[in-house]
Amino acid sequence: MLPEGSRGYYCREARRWSHAGRPSLGPGRAPISDGTMPANPSREFPASQPKRPERTAGDGELDLGEAPSEEPHRAVAVGMTNEGRVRDLNEDTWRLDPLSRDLALFAVADGMGGHDRGEVASSVAVETLFDETRAGLDKLETYSVESLAQALLRAFQQANRAVVECGRTNDSNMGTTLCTALMYRESEVFVANVGDSRGYVLRNGHLTQVTRDHSLVAYLVQMGELTREQARTHPSGNILVRSVGSANQVEVDLFYFPVYRGDKVLLCSDGLWGEIPDDDIRRVLQESASPEAACRALIDLANHNGGKDNITVIVIEI
Repeated sequence: MLPEGSRGYYCREARRWSHAGRPSLGPGRAPISDGTMPANPSREFPASQPKRPERTAGDGELDLGEAPSEEPHRAVAVGMTNEGRVRDLNEDTWRLDPLSRDLALFAVADGMGGHDRGEVASSVAVETLFDETRAGLDKLETYSVESLAQALLRAFQQANRAVVECGRTNDSNMGTTLCTALMYRESEVFVANVGDSRGYVLRNGHLTQVTRDHSLVAYLVQMGELTREQARTHPSGNILVRSVGSANQVEVDLFYFPVYRGDKVLLCSDGLWGEIPDDDIRRVLQESASPEAACRALIDLANHNGGKDNITVIVIEI
């Protein structure tokens, strides 16, 4: 049951994809930095190998804790969004879709509060990201860590330019966050972000925030002038120092890591993590029987704790 005053869910049902075996793209690297209605539920992602991944040398990977044993398995992803209990307009956008037989893309964007037409900015960013990532992948002869990373980074720049141009055309001060995950089969994930929408990974009961917030309070925490708890309620908590659409070029943080059976990847807007401490996010992800149950429980809890902003989540269970 939703708390009183909250709005209904917009949910795309679970999509599943599976492959026999776990081919690897090679050693990882992290971070890499560069200056309507639901679709068909339970959609199968076909198993085939149109392109052989190349191994490339890396410089270490993000440490998410001990890896479970490797087995062939199936991943399931669900996304949901909710206006919250205060706002009448939902400026968040989310999407999850296959890009090829081996790759799937997931994205959450939060149109910046206080800016004109934030819902347009988030939608333009997400749609452009998907179109440009797909176009970039179509040009690749083989997949490698470096080639996939560069394809995603180029798509981010195109999404940024699209928001900038849309703002100029409409004489509007547009801006949005953007957090995305590009998954190669069920074995490896690239997480990229601009702004303060976050990516997390739950592994062996431990929740890791993969992304870094590009906000004023995050930098104050980094410099030791605020604690993480003080930052949660700081009056300048909504000030971003980096966003999509605010300049002709945007700096993107990109992280790469392997995933294993039992891992859960979470993408979310600040309407979720701003209302729920990380330990409660961990508990909900760990106790929920499915990604759909986790999405609903997280949104319910965020609304219960205030629901002051739009709330958007994507949960991917490996």
